[in-house]
Amino acid sequence: MLGVCLGGERKAIRLLMLGLGRNWTLMVTLFGVCTGVTAADDAGANAAMKARQDQTVVLLHGMGRGRASLWVLETRLKTAGFRTVNFPYVTHSRSLDQLSADLIRFITENVKTSNYSIVAHSLGNIIVRNSFHREMPPGLNRIVMLAPPNRPADLARALKDNPVYRWFTGESGQQLASDEFYRTLPVPTVEFGVIAGDRGQSVTLKEPNDGVITVESTKLDGMKSWVLVHQAHTFIMNSRQVAQLVIRFLEHGDFNVEPARKATETGGTLFNDRQDGPDTDAEEDGSVEKPPQAAGR
Repeated sequence: MLGVCLGGERKAIRLLMLGLGRNWTLMVTLFGVCTGVTAADDAGANAAMKARQDQTVVLLHGMGRGRASLWVLETRLKTAGFRTVNFPYVTHSRSLDQLSADLIRFITENVKTSNYSIVAHSLGNIIVRNSFHREMPPGLNRIVMLAPPNRPADLARALKDNPVYRWFTGESGQQLASDEFYRTLPVPTVEFGVIAGDRGQSVTLKEPNDGVITVESTKLDGMKSWVLVHQAHTFIMNSRQVAQLVIRFLEHGDFNVEPARKATETGGTLFNDRQDGPDTDAEEDGSVEKPPQAAGR
């Protein structure tokens, strides 16, 4: 009967008429059940869409990038029903404290919903964490960190004395290499999840990495959930899989990834919760991996 309901009301009528002949009483009863299931599904979908529309997602790009680097992810979030705002900043002319103050002011002036969440890439996550030295605007729900350098970055340490790197990255580039800076960097006081990549290189980094930072350096005590995807640091935010994971965490506070399943083996279903749907991008051929025990608070 459930299969009949899932087929839609019109299909249900055809199948029931063929199978039941003139047994109109039973047919009408089953049709009423199908209609009730469809109405319940519609109500649930409408409620989920309204919840998304009542929340703003604040986006932060990484070092040396611009707001356009998050265009693909932002478009997918908007298509899913979320409101979005995209924080603009440059690193070479402003300190992290100044950027954090700018972020707080930006949220205060641009977020019009009572609740908001933050999705940040790379250095954007350090700006967010540094902002917790101050008081974040009320209404912050969750944070999703994409490829965050949550520990001193080996590549930043290697380049910190390079004059081009120093000019391009400013004070923030030096702080990414500083153990002292990280010792005083706050941990978010709201739920946060981490998405790390492992499509890296072995020239300057010997551990598993995403090309810029090591996989291990993305982890942070207190994270609600952590997941590894086969993506590179620079373009991790363009992955459809990553967008699905972001939405999952924004709504449920977990990634709920099926262990040891590659995205291409079964059409790309990433989640135990089938309603999230498959990933159909042919070019997204990376796997999604969940650690043996996700870190908790």
